[in-house]
Amino acid sequence: MRFGVVLAVALVVLSTGCLGGSNGTGYLTVERVDELPQGEGAVSYENLSSAQQEVFQQALDEDGSVTLEKGIDRNEFIDPGYVRYDGDVYRTSVAVP
Repeated sequence: MRFGVVLAVALVVLSTGCLGGSNGTGYLTVERVDELPQGEGAVSYENLSSAQQEVFQQALDEDGSVTLEKGIDRNEFIDPGYVRYDGDVYRTSVAVP
C-alpha cells in the first residue's frame, strides 16, 4: 500500500514538472506587477543563469509567454516566482502541458 502511494506521488511530480529542474518542455509566463506581494521575495535578473535570462527576455519580447525548452532550470520561475528586472518586478509562472 505504501509503495503504491509513493509511486503515485512520484508519477505526479514527474508528469507535472513539479521539480524545478524538469527536463520537459513547458511554458513560461511573465507579467509585470505593481509591487511585490507582502512576504514574497524576488530574484534579481542578474542572478539568473544565462539560459534563464535569455528565456525571460524572450517572454518579455513575446508579449509575456514563451516555450521553455528541455534542460532550462525552472526553480526561479516556479509558481509564483518573482524577478526584479530593470527597476520593475515581474511575476513568473510555469505551465507544463
